[in-house]
Amino acid sequence: MDAEADAAWREDAARLATPGLRGVRQARRALEFADGRADLPGESVSRAHLHTLGFRGFDLQVPVTGSEGQQYWLDFAFPRARCFGEFDGAAKYTEPALRAAPSAQQAVLDEKSREDDVRGVTGWRFARWGHDHIRTADVLGARLAAFGVRPPG
Repeated sequence: MDAEADAAWREDAARLATPGLRGVRQARRALEFADGRADLPGESVSRAHLHTLGFRGFDLQVPVTGSEGQQYWLDFAFPRARCFGEFDGAAKYTEPALRAAPSAQQAVLDEKSREDDVRGVTGWRFARWGHDHIRTADVLGARLAAFGVRPPG
């Protein structure tokens, strides 16, 4: 979702949070935290855990132009650690209806090529996690710490 669409959605939703109605404060907090750029539910859960862990200076759906002009989108960017974060469910590689490549093998090779290109043009590292790593905030925090990505002290 682009910034203009996000702003329009927030305005529409804020109009529904009319003062005096039950649950308005909670709805406003949820609206403030909501971000339509998360592509998958696992990204949203990751983002909530990152917030719980104290992360604040990360970006979502970060565009990177590859060495031959390709446009890539990275789920998370942690500028302080110079590291991109990618949440990947297994279905991205194993479910024919959800992958762009004709086979699981080609999907893995394409992703490896994409990651190599992004690393090459940015000099940044990658941290990857899946469903097992987002069971709790602490589990995700340990996974990221293994890659040197930690919340500000």
